[in-house]
Amino acid sequence: MLVGCSSGEPTRTTGTSRLTTGLPAAEPSGSNDSRPAQSEGPFGAEGPDASDSPDPALSGSPLPTVPPGDPGDDTSEPEHSETESSGPRTVPANALLDAPTVGAVAGGSWTGSAAPQGWCAAPRTPGAAATRAQLLESADGRLVQSVSAFADSDAAVRAVATATDRLVGCGFTRDRDPRLGEASELLTGTAADGSEQLVVVLASEGVGLVLVASGSAAARGTWDALADLALGSSCAAAEHGCH
Repeated sequence: MLVGCSSGEPTRTTGTSRLTTGLPAAEPSGSNDSRPAQSEGPFGAEGPDASDSPDPALSGSPLPTVPPGDPGDDTSEPEHSETESSGPRTVPANALLDAPTVGAVAGGSWTGSAAPQGWCAAPRTPGAAATRAQLLESADGRLVQSVSAFADSDAAVRAVATATDRLVGCGFTRDRDPRLGEASELLTGTAADGSEQLVVVLASEGVGLVLVASGSAAARGTWDALADLALGSSCAAAEHGCH
């Protein structure tokens, strides 16, 4: 996704009044010659002769130019304004949930480790400038999380649809839009041990988030709280941080 106003400049006198102000009036001429006055021009009353230089515009010689950027030079290069770069995008560690936070919500003792190999095992929103992923586990729960920083919000929103399609290819089923962030999808699946898996993919403020939970982390109430906390902490990866 006017009303005209005066310029505010002082009134200017006309060229005639400015040039004649303060000068004595011209005496009337007694001549009845009504012919218009003629200017002698740059070559005098007799006109140009062999000793005078020809007009460059008529002689074929190149016309004089002004340096680029001088007033009146239409060939000057236009000015370009450039915005300062904010530097390479990164995803800080605090953009992801930590073990104590997950333990406080899901119960039990949780430990963190590197994310598993393979996109289906540790899904990410594709096309990001930077990504960080992790695995959090307890005796009866598992949580895989990835946070990705994008160039802009539109790119992050588009990545939600792409990641969702890839998750369907991994065997997950679309469930509904949980209406989190600027775009989101909830999917369900079955883990290798037969337990239910819940996956949320979302985008907010140029950040993509994928959270995969099973066991105690996918329990009713616990899952919703973890998804909200994950969304809240992911803003640390936004271009302007959390606000």
